[in-house]
Amino acid sequence: MLSQHANKLCHQRGQSLVEAVVVLPIMLLFALLLAQVLYLWWAQQTLFVASQYAARVGAINHGEKRPMRVILAATMASLTPKDKDIESWQNILKSVAAQQLHGLQFSEIDIVQPTEAMVNQFKERRYSNESQNWIEEIPVDHYWARRQSAENEEAYVSATTLKIEVTWCIELKIPIADKVLAALAPKVSRCQLAQQITGSPFWPLTATAEHRMLSGYR
Repeated sequence: MLSQHANKLCHQRGQSLVEAVVVLPIMLLFALLLAQVLYLWWAQQTLFVASQYAARVGAINHGEKRPMRVILAATMASLTPKDKDIESWQNILKSVAAQQLHGLQFSEIDIVQPTEAMVNQFKERRYSNESQNWIEEIPVDHYWARRQSAENEEAYVSATTLKIEVTWCIELKIPIADKVLAALAPKVSRCQLAQQITGSPFWPLTATAEHRMLSGYR
């Protein structure tokens, strides 16, 4: 009787051990994946905000990409871990510099609108006091008058609305989860290049934003 009871206890312990060996790795993987996905979600929300800022900056700077990249990197700097050993303003500069470098290498801003056809349809040649030379741009001065006098009002509204699409490659940093998500990541050439350069897996984040042009598009 005692022998049977002891055997039963040994069997239960062995079964519990097997269950633990099977379940614990799965739970660990789930926890790591959850942490990585939550970080990607936070980064995606940050990119949504950053792309809106970038579109606004582009709208007042003739659709130029350089100022858009600057504000994009400055906003994405909130994703960079802060160093507790240095002053807050130094942290900010360090984070912005890091994201500026990252953005130049591993991000892309595509101007979806106005298209080349829109530019050719509505551009005007005029002298720019700012650059001291002749330029071609889609004018936005006297916006409502131009809009009402346009042959195709809807086309003019579209041509004077800046729409951008931003791709930001973000590094997958959490062990194990990075390998799993890297296998599932959409194939984006910019992020694949980032992985080749750094040896780390990246996930492509994308966001779109638009804003009415407040300066002539060039």
